[in-house]
Amino acid sequence: MRKILSFLVVMLAFVVLVQAQTKITRPNQHVNVPAKQKALNGNEITPVNDAPLFMRNGATSKIGSTFYDIYTNGLARNTITNWEDGTVGATWITGHVSAERGTGYNYFNGTSWGPVADPATGRIETMRTGWGCIAPLNQGEIVVSHNGSTGLVINKRATKGTGAWTQTILLGPGHDGNASNTVLLWPSIATQGDTVHLFACTDNETGALYQGIHTPVLYYRSNDGGTTWQTPQLIPAMANENKEMADNYTLVAKNGKLVCLISEKFGETFYIESNDRGDTWTKHSVYPFAGGPNFDFTTGTFPMTVLNDYTASIAIGDDGIVHVAFGTLMCARTEENAANEYSLWWAYDNLIYWNSTMPAFTVPFDTNTVEAYAGRIGRPNLDSDDTIWFMNGFEQPDYGNSKTLGSITFPQIVAEGGKVYLVYNALLEAPYLSQATNEYYLGVFATVSNNNGATWNDLDSVSWLSYHPEMYFVDWEQTELFGELMVYNEMESFLPIMAHNSSNNKLNMMWYVDPIPGCIADFNPSSVTDVYGFNIPKEDIGIYKNTKEIEQGIWNAEGIKDNTLSDLRLFPNPATNEITINVMSKENANGTLTVTNIMGQVIYSANIAIENGNNQYQVSVSDFGAGFYMATIRTQAGSTTQKFIVR
Repeated sequence: MRKILSFLVVMLAFVVLVQAQTKITRPNQHVNVPAKQKALNGNEITPVNDAPLFMRNGATSKIGSTFYDIYTNGLARNTITNWEDGTVGATWITGHVSAERGTGYNYFNGTSWGPVADPATGRIETMRTGWGCIAPLNQGEIVVSHNGSTGLVINKRATKGTGAWTQTILLGPGHDGNASNTVLLWPSIATQGDTVHLFACTDNETGALYQGIHTPVLYYRSNDGGTTWQTPQLIPAMANENKEMADNYTLVAKNGKLVCLISEKFGETFYIESNDRGDTWTKHSVYPFAGGPNFDFTTGTFPMTVLNDYTASIAIGDDGIVHVAFGTLMCARTEENAANEYSLWWAYDNLIYWNSTMPAFTVPFDTNTVEAYAGRIGRPNLDSDDTIWFMNGFEQPDYGNSKTLGSITFPQIVAEGGKVYLVYNALLEAPYLSQATNEYYLGVFATVSNNNGATWNDLDSVSWLSYHPEMYFVDWEQTELFGELMVYNEMESFLPIMAHNSSNNKLNMMWYVDPIPGCIADFNPSSVTDVYGFNIPKEDIGIYKNTKEIEQGIWNAEGIKDNTLSDLRLFPNPATNEITINVMSKENANGTLTVTNIMGQVIYSANIAIENGNNQYQVSVSDFGAGFYMATIRTQAGSTTQKFIVR
C-alpha cells in the first residue's frame, strides 16, 4: 500500500490544515483564475522574507549564485548540457540587481567545476538578459537568452569551457501592425552537429499579435552553427489563439529525432516530433485538459480530475521511444463556482509518467484511476509511518507568478539502455518545514524504472539527492508523532534540471538552494540563492541515499553523520552463485553481515572484522531462492544496506 493520505483524509486535511492563498482553495471554496497569465519580466515588487538561522552546507558542488530567484514561468529549460568526454556546461539567471541580470555560467572539466563568479559581474552577455539556455555545438557551445526588447542574444564559442564568447542578436519577425517590435522571449534550443534548433515566443504584451495570435511559439533553424538563421516558422500545432504558450515548452534532440514538449495547465500536454531535422513536424497528444480545447471558464464545468501543474519533461530513448513526465494538481469546476473561478487541491502526491508506446490519456483522470495507474510516482515517505503528513498551519509556497505546483513536481527524464531515470522535486514532510514562513521545503529526489518505464518502485528505489547527513538525524527516544525526525539545518532545494543524456555513465544535473521556500519572483537583496552542480553514476539512482534507510533503522541515535560505513556495493547483481560485497569504513571495527529476504527473515548472518578503508566479503547465494534480498553491514557506529537480486 502506498504511504499517502487517502482521498477523505486529504479533504479533511485541507479543511483543517491548509490556509487559502493565491490560486489555492479549501474544498468548496473558490479562487479567481485569469484566462491568461502575464509571465514575469524580472521587475516585480514583492515582500522580502527573513532567512532562517541555519544555512545548509551541502555535499554537492556550488557552481554559482544569484540574487534573482525565479528561473522559469513554467518548464525547466535546458540549462545544463554535457559532452561525451564527461565535461559539463551549466547556465542560470544571475545578477545582484535588475540592471546586472544575465546568464551565469560554469564548466565542469571532468574533475571539478570552475570558480564561482560574482553574480554582480559574472554574466556572459554584454547587456541585460534572462532565461538563458545552453547546448553543445560540436566541441564548442552555444548559449541563447532573451533581452526583452529586440530579440534573442546568442553567444557561442568554438571550444567548450574556455575562450571568448562571440555575441550576436537574432531579431524577431515583427508583429501585426508593428514591424519594429522584434521581441523574442523564453528560448529553448537543441543541436544536431552544426544545426541549431530554436523555439521562442513572440512578445507577450497586450495587443502584440503575430499572425493574429498572442504569444505564439516560433521555430528557427540554423544550419551553420547559429551564424545565420532561416525564416521562422509558425508550426500549426503552436498556432492556438486561445492559449498563451509562454515558457512552457522544452526541446530535445537525439539520434536523428527532434521533439518539443508543450505543457499547459489549462490546455493540452503534447509534443511535436521531427525526424528530418525540422523540415516537417507531427503532433502527438499526451494529456488533454478536462475542459476541452476551447473551455469557457464563465460557464463550463468539469469534474474533479488530474490537472497538469505546468511542470513537465521529455526524453528520447535509444530505441526512439519518447518519454514524458509531468507534475499534477487536482482540479474541478462545478456549478458552484462563479465565473472565472475553479477549485484546486495541491495535496495529491501524483507525478505522472507516460511514453509513446502507450495510448494518450483520456479524461477525467480522477483520484481512483490515477491511484491505479502504473506510471504514477508518489511523494517519498520520510518518517516511516503510514501517512505523509501536512502539519497544521503550514502551506505550500508559490514558485513565481503565484503558480501553485503539485506536492511532487519539476520532473526531469533521461532514457538510456532500456532504463528511465527520473529526477524530481517533492515536498518534504514534518518536520522539514520553514519556521520563518510556515511553508514546506522542497527536496530533490530520483528514481529509476529498470524496464523502460513499464513499472516503477517509488517506495523502495528512491534516492534523496539533496539530503545531507550533517543536517538530520533520527532521535529514537522521541517516538511521538512529528518527534521522530530531528532537523539541525534545512534549506530549499528546488528546480532540478538534468542534462538530456548521460556522459561517462553519469547523470549530470543542477538545482537551486535557497533559505526561503518558494520564489518571490524578483531580486532579493537579503538572500542569495546558490546554484549546485551534481553528478551521479546511473547505477546508483535509487540506491544512493535511499529513503528506505529511515525505515531500516540506519539513522541511529547518534545521527547518520556519525555512521562510519559508506559506499556499500554488491556485484554481480543479479547473482546466481556468489555475490561480492564491498564497503568503506572510517575505522577498524567488529561488525555483522546479514542478508534478509523481502519478508525480513534472516537468510545469512556472520560476524566480520572491518578495517579502515575498503573491505570486501563473499557470500554464497547458490542455495538462496530466486528473488530480492537486502545485505546489511552493521557496527556500533552505524550500518549500511543494499538490495540485490538472486536469479
